[in-house]
Amino acid sequence: MLGAEKRLKMAIKMDKTMIIVCSVIGSLGVLSAILGFSAEGTKLTPYTILVYGDECIYPQNPALGLGVCAAIFLLVAQVTFSAVGGCCGCCKSRSIPSETKRIVGIVCAVFSWIAAVIAWALLIEGASWNANVVRETAPFCPYLKDGIFAGAGVLALAATALGVTSSIMLQRQPVAAAAAVGTPNSKRTGEQSPPPAGVALGQPMFPQPSKPEPELPSVADRPTAAHPQGYREAPQN
Repeated sequence: MLGAEKRLKMAIKMDKTMIIVCSVIGSLGVLSAILGFSAEGTKLTPYTILVYGDECIYPQNPALGLGVCAAIFLLVAQVTFSAVGGCCGCCKSRSIPSETKRIVGIVCAVFSWIAAVIAWALLIEGASWNANVVRETAPFCPYLKDGIFAGAGVLALAATALGVTSSIMLQRQPVAAAAAVGTPNSKRTGEQSPPPAGVALGQPMFPQPSKPEPELPSVADRPTAAHPQGYREAPQN
């Protein structure tokens, strides 16, 4: 009983840890997407690029820092979910409830990494085009097209959702395992479980029949002094 209770406590602790980890991964992914959308609204445009002679001057703007931070947060979220999921369910053997969940978890992990890599590349490209540099390409100054940061934000959300789904699918079911381990020990064949504490055992309603006592000889049948045992008076005619 003590072993089963200990396993149950560990199972509950593992469930709480999984909830915390999924919350952290989701928060990092959402933060990365928000920073990507913010960078889309603050990026350089043809009207903010300065032209001086043959040079295109790209002024400093917040899109550079927002894009870099979004890429870092997305990378941390992906590494975290991969570490929790055991390298997407392939690096170490895990007790998965069913093979279907394992396959779904691996597929979600693969697509999550694909979306994350594309989003990370878009964020880095957008940040590089918003750096404070001078390019000798005037009068045609190249700039970042619309939708790069926004697309990276959407892909970051998709990668985070797939990563959380993969972590949930690839986790072990500790509560069910602890219950399965504790049940057979208490219900073995030929064993009776002790009564719970505080429950009085009842007595049978009808008393059990006792052994019959041997009958004693009556007074008439007992031998007397006038008639010794073994001799009787002969009947008179």
